Amino acid sequence: MPRISKITTAVVQANFHWTYVRVYSNGDGGLHGTGECFFAPGLTRIIEEFAPVLVGEDFTAVERLVEKMRWAASGTGSTGGIIWNAITGIEAALWDLKGKYLGQPVWQLLGGKFRGKVRIYVDCHAAGALECLSPLLQPTPPSWHLETPVKGLSREDVITASAARAVEMAERGYTAMKFDLDLPGTTFDSATGYTLTTRDIDWMVGLASAIREAVGPDIDVAMDAHWRYKPNDILQVAKLLEPLRLMWLEDPVPPANEQALKYLRQHTTTPIATGENLQLRQGFWNLIVNDLVDIVTPDLQKAGGLAEGRKIADMCAAVDKPFAPHMIGSPVALMATAHLCLTVPNLLVCEFHAHDVPFFYELSQNNTTHWFQHGWVTPTDRPGFGIELDETVGRRHRLPGSTWFDDK
Repeated sequence: MPRISKITTAVVQANFHWTYVRVYSNGDGGLHGTGECFFAPGLTRIIEEFAPVLVGEDFTAVERLVEKMRWAASGTGSTGGIIWNAITGIEAALWDLKGKYLGQPVWQLLGGKFRGKVRIYVDCHAAGALECLSPLLQPTPPSWHLETPVKGLSREDVITASAARAVEMAERGYTAMKFDLDLPGTTFDSATGYTLTTRDIDWMVGLASAIREAVGPDIDVAMDAHWRYKPNDILQVAKLLEPLRLMWLEDPVPPANEQALKYLRQHTTTPIATGENLQLRQGFWNLIVNDLVDIVTPDLQKAGGLAEGRKIADMCAAVDKPFAPHMIGSPVALMATAHLCLTVPNLLVCEFHAHDVPFFYELSQNNTTHWFQHGWVTPTDRPGFGIELDETVGRRHRLPGSTWFDDK
């Protein structure tokens, strides 16, 4: 019987902390599976705490092991929170290991294909605005070269740069893209969010309008508000955006504010999307059954696992809602998400957030050319997720002071 022998972690310092977990088999030629977690403070330590719960267990019983971890962590808040960032990454590693053990791709283990490839949208950054952020979303200097954001751009310059960026991405082959509606100069640590002035609203609408005009009607455009604005303020924006026929307006208000979501849905035809900050079927239940959003966007690196993601997608399908996963991780996270996306009937599109990370395309063995194209991901028939981290590239860009799996 296959058993888990150990669990290790590694962290790459990219635009976010790409946090990996590796689960090893006690036999079978030393097989291991690799998964990726959504970043969180102290995450590797939480993963290490789960090792005694899992070592010696049958790694093919993936969903049973998730439940075992859930109840082991019940006293520390396993109804949600960063416990699930850890469990989700471990679950992905278990699927990768099980696929390798059985000689099957993960998409086959999850139910088989509805499609041959997965459409991805590129999350764009105007004017070289790639940042390296800590787990608390604070700017940090990376160990690699970073083209820092251009400082002091006027609001009009941001609009111009964003429109140019949209054209560039369309020319590369992307058929869908997303831009931030965040007001220039605002941050994620405001306790009260931001009240929009008339000038702010005009700027937001002008930004989205310039992007739409730049790429035309054949490119899908989404805008992200990052849950920081008052319901009536962002409703004014949503109504003015209606002629642009956006793919969606993302996170206009916090997802826990169900009354505000209901209010927006009742007063605008601009599609509303949310979900990246929710976890488990329970976290999505009201959103789906009470018809509070148009598009559901869970992050499959923290929502509870690939099996849980499939169940969330099924809940959406039952009421004809599209499923569009949030994804801001590395090639491992993108490929794991893509395997799940192949298997759901109601996929709209999947996020890709690392276009500007200079080593993204080198971080998987043999680079990404055999499975990644601008606008599409094509999982292979190889066992597990079908990719492996390039150990040399990973070690080069690991978070300073951290270990690389077994390396000290």
